[in-house]
Amino acid sequence: MTSSIRAYHWFLLLSIPGALFSAERGRRFFLDWSPFFAFWLVYDRLRLVQPLLFSRVAVRVPFLIERDLFGWMSNGDVPAHAFQTWLTTRGGSLPAMTEWTAQLIYFSHLFVVPIVAVVIWSLGWTGSEYRDSFARYVRAFAILNFGAIVLYLILPVAPPWWLTLNGLSQPTASLVATTDVAPAMHGIVIQAMIRNASQWFAAIPSLHGAYPVLLLMLGWPHRTRLAVVLLIIYGVLMWAATVALNQHYIIDLLAGAVLSVIAGAFVKVRTRSSQAPN
Repeated sequence: MTSSIRAYHWFLLLSIPGALFSAERGRRFFLDWSPFFAFWLVYDRLRLVQPLLFSRVAVRVPFLIERDLFGWMSNGDVPAHAFQTWLTTRGGSLPAMTEWTAQLIYFSHLFVVPIVAVVIWSLGWTGSEYRDSFARYVRAFAILNFGAIVLYLILPVAPPWWLTLNGLSQPTASLVATTDVAPAMHGIVIQAMIRNASQWFAAIPSLHGAYPVLLLMLGWPHRTRLAVVLLIIYGVLMWAATVALNQHYIIDLLAGAVLSVIAGAFVKVRTRSSQAPN
């Protein structure tokens, strides 16, 4: 009916018999992971809402703020555009290596966040401590994810690659329909992902910038020096990759970090209150 069905929507139907006929652990899995599934479905359906947001998309103001705050890093240009120019004009093998490395890092959140959740969830079958940790993990990411969706709808923002293609032009249905993203970003994987993205104007807050920060906050109580160092390195690489691929301004990443801190702090306060004696 909406001409927006994708192949993975049909595979999603397998979750229905999976939930009905699986054993106790399978049913528990669907219940425990329902906030992740719900977010994915809602985020995917943002493609139906996007045409209603074109007139409200912020294009000029985020660009000017980014340039004023961080233009010193790239000779007066916004860092994302400066890096895009460097990848386009630089010869040799270094740009290609940078492009593929940045893409691998950019898509890593699709695996890192679920893998950590699966490990904690699996350990929860043998220890109540891990069961509680998984509950905090899911709650924090649910607050972060759905909070981001609300902000996307309230304040849609054009990403830097839109300005690379269209300047300060306001999005319209015809302009979006004829947009070819390839000239605005490097990497065939990232280009294919953006073409099929459910929402082009969900730049603030950046969940790519938010996830590493929230992982660090959730892991801090169980911290080891090595884990903290690895999470910080991962966060720095993720932030650099999003800018290098012309996907986000630095202010988008900072907004994601702020939302992560809010989500993590809320879960921490709620956990303390639930553990306090009556």
